[in-house]
Parts: sequence; structure tokens; C-alpha cells
Amino acid sequence: MSTIDIPVRYYKDYPGGYDYGYETLPLPLSECAFLLVDVDGTAANPVTEGHIAPALEAGRQVGLRVAYVHNDLRLVADPGNIVGEFWGKTKYAEGRSALEPWREMGKDFEPQYLDCVRPRGGEPNFPKWIWSGFHDTFLDQHLRSWGTRTLFVVGYSRRACLHYTCAEAVGRNYRVILLRDCSNGAEIEFPDTKDESLPEGGWLNKIVLRNFEHLIGYTTTAEEFIEACAQIENGS
Repeated sequence: MSTIDIPVRYYKDYPGGYDYGYETLPLPLSECAFLLVDVDGTAANPVTEGHIAPALEAGRQVGLRVAYVHNDLRLVADPGNIVGEFWGKTKYAEGRSALEPWREMGKDFEPQYLDCVRPRGGEPNFPKWIWSGFHDTFLDQHLRSWGTRTLFVVGYSRRACLHYTCAEAVGRNYRVILLRDCSNGAEIEFPDTKDESLPEGGWLNKIVLRNFEHLIGYTTTAEEFIEACAQIENGS
């Protein structure tokens, strides 16, 4: 049975710790899957094109199963939806329903992708109506039918859908490994949380990532993941 030897990082949150821990996990490849969260969109994106796409290709080359989740808020775009009401206040100055554009979409809506991360045949793509890719979807059923125990996760947003998807995955007893450079960086910051003195670009990003690495799961990088896949291909 092939294994992927993946270097990981986590944060030790106990007296005498309070620092990063590093180790390499040997994981059965057949029990791993690559999950892409909300990577749809056709605008140029240096993270998607420069980090997510190469990692995805490396995973495909070694036979990792691949699954996608994407937003489809047509599923709940009713005028009385509370999410639409609240987001209308937090995301739009004029206070309109945030779900209004979704109500205007036709029944043939399909998420659009850059060619480098477009789903291929046999790679399921699950619509979701709220942050988590597991909530009210068949993602969990498919992963369990594959015998998946570990998820390599990439996508957006680190403070919302990606975060909640990973948190629920752990609640369903999956091991989660986030490729931390395959997600949002400083662009998730609010104007008053930006801090260029921090390597993460701001306090929100630093806290979200720190919280992830001590409560939810491991992290690695695209480069480390690609190298681990290359070792499998080389028979090392």
C-alpha cells in the first residue's frame, strides 16, 4: 500500500509549549482525498493559479480522489431568509438582501472555473447553501464510500467557508490537513486589522490560522505537498 509522507505543522497550546510542532505523517494514500472549497471563479488569481493548481495536479498524478464544493445560494434564496437579511446589512451599504442576485439566476446555473482547477470527469462537485461543505450535502457520504480518513483541503475563505468545512470535517472524524498557502492571505483582513509587520499580513489572518492549527487540524504548504507526491511517483 502506497503512503504519502507529509510534513505538517500544528500549534502547541499548553504551558511549556506555546510554539509550533512539526512532524511528518505517513498516511495511506488510499485513505486520502483532495478537497477544493469554493475555488470557482474565472478572474485571475495568483493563489489559485500559482499554488492550488500545481498541488491539485500533483494529487491527481498520484491517484488521490478529488472532490469539490461550491456555493449555490439559489437553494435558500427566499425573501424571508435570515442569512440574506443579515448579510444585506453587513455586505451592502444600501441594505438590500444579499441573496437577491441568486434569486435572479436561472435553473441552469453552473459554477465557472479557471481551466487549471476545473473539475474533471468523476470528480464530484457538491452545491452548498451555507459555509460548511458538509451541511445538507452528500459530501460525507461520498468520502466515506471512498474509505477516506484524511482530507487535504484548499480554497476559500479562511475565515468562513473553508474554516467551517474543515471544522465540520473534524467533527465527522476526518483528519484535516490544510495547505495554508492555498487559501486567502492578507486580503481577508479588515482595514483595522491589517498589519504589515506580521508575516500573515494582519491580525485576523494570524488569529484564524493560529486557532486552526491548535483546534482543527494540521497545516502544510503546496511545496511540501507536491514534494511528498513526487516521492511517491519516484518510489522513494
